Amino acid sequence: MALKPMTQERYSGRVLDTTSQIGLKNVLFATDLSPAADKALPYALEIAHRYSATLFAVHIFGVPVYPYAAAADWPKLAEEDEGIRLKAKLALHALLRAVPHEMIFESGNAWESISRIIAEKQIDMLVLGTRGRTGIEKALMGSVAEEIFRQSVCPVLTVGPHVTVKSRNAAQLSHILYATDFSSESLAAAPYAISLAREHRAQLVLLNCMEESGDVQSMLHTLRELVPFGADLRCEPTCVVERGPHGEKIMEVAESHGADMIVLGVSAADRDVSKKAHFQSSSLYKIVTQAICPVLTVRA
Repeated sequence: MALKPMTQERYSGRVLDTTSQIGLKNVLFATDLSPAADKALPYALEIAHRYSATLFAVHIFGVPVYPYAAAADWPKLAEEDEGIRLKAKLALHALLRAVPHEMIFESGNAWESISRIIAEKQIDMLVLGTRGRTGIEKALMGSVAEEIFRQSVCPVLTVGPHVTVKSRNAAQLSHILYATDFSSESLAAAPYAISLAREHRAQLVLLNCMEESGDVQSMLHTLRELVPFGADLRCEPTCVVERGPHGEKIMEVAESHGADMIVLGVSAADRDVSKKAHFQSSSLYKIVTQAICPVLTVRA
């Protein structure tokens, strides 16, 4: 993330446009039919319901390969797999009955297919779950989820392995944390944080992390100005300024304020597909994979 130490001079005189209204008409729920994906479904449903959006449930599967079975058995195994997918599709269709939705189950490369669907269906937000921990204290997104996350041009809501969902129908948002350094990349996410807080009647927590010395009162004042007059929030936003590494502080503040979602603005470089090793050691990766609540990332 582009969360660099800020000074008054750096943002003085800049018009911070956080008044833009966002429209979520089409939401894509990407699923591999795993328990990790199931955890993300309630959030996709909740957002689609709040914004009266159409929810596209997308499952992309590859060409079946059965290396340990005789070639003569492949047709039967493929038929069994198709039956499993059909059963899962019917079950998912039943879960989505409360919102306008479309089911897309097709074979192909996961990212190539999802990228095409994003363009064709004019997707406004993508929701996906990431897989559980592998090894000691090491949370991995999973190769497909990571590829989708790093390449998607639309906002992505990731539901990580540490997120606890009470039930398929319980994904209410009561506290939303928005972290910003006042850069253009981070400010791109402000309208989403404000809109989500308004739609869910949630408490909005605004956070700025300073790794160096700075004027705390000035930062608090600038945070307050991010929410425009007439935003119609349920209550006044809570403004927080912390000193220390932004990755750690974001998760600390999220936990201390009981955040149900973290909203971040990121640059294209933050999810650069050519720098996988760098990405996996970044603060953004740690937040997405280790946060105890879903994380919405908005690319500037």
